[in-house]
Amino acid sequence: MLKISEMAQLANTTRRTLIFYDEQGVFHPKERSDNGYRYYDYDQIYDLLFILGMKNLGLPLEKIKELQNNSSAEVMDELLNIQKKIDGKITELSKIQSVVSKKVGEGEQLTVQPYQPVIVKRPKISFWCSQKSASCTDEEIAELFGSFYKELDELALMDGNQSGFLTDLPDANAQEYPDASFRVIKECSTNNSGKAMPAIEKPAGEYVTVKVENGTDEVCRGLEQLKNFCQKQNLSINTDLWQMNDNSILTNRGGSDFMFLEYQLKNK
Repeated sequence: MLKISEMAQLANTTRRTLIFYDEQGVFHPKERSDNGYRYYDYDQIYDLLFILGMKNLGLPLEKIKELQNNSSAEVMDELLNIQKKIDGKITELSKIQSVVSKKVGEGEQLTVQPYQPVIVKRPKISFWCSQKSASCTDEEIAELFGSFYKELDELALMDGNQSGFLTDLPDANAQEYPDASFRVIKECSTNNSGKAMPAIEKPAGEYVTVKVENGTDEVCRGLEQLKNFCQKQNLSINTDLWQMNDNSILTNRGGSDFMFLEYQLKNK
């Protein structure tokens, strides 16, 4: 079982909060020893996270207790309304994040020189993605690109959100790039067809990136420079290559004239 300090740490709250919830009859320990120490089960974390979440939304403790102990249709309607508000906030914040990310990217386009690797910070971004390809031939890229955007609203191609490719290419190996499998990706927005689309998340963190011209030879040149940069700096990278377009105008092989090749740095 968990001590009160351990439970608090697991739920990212404080020992004082758990004592207060216990005293208010909102969240009790599973057991209490003869000398008054509180002990909790791991399964209780779900109830605690629910309580903390409702409190962060501004609900008073009495209302939270009512939601905990009542399964009536009225209470369920209230929970659905709360869920709707949460979804609305997530959508609003996602739009703000997209605008900020776009502004950051526009600034980098002015400062990053082609074929000169640099380290940048990237926010977390969710992308719709196509099925995985078998190779990088022009024919397959065109076919995959066309079928992917048919699934989206026609406005999605022109909405200015980030787009590109996610390529499975460990170690920035330029020799394997022409035959590496990839997915077409497009930043999630409200402009879709209403269909359920597969999605993937680009994690927040530090990335090593290099700006290159859009072409197989140019990408391979950028990968070689990126790999040499990492070796000289003693940097370790993840296996996913994010090929991000530098603007919304797609001109060649589903990409813009210049692209950013990006690998997330592994934590040291």
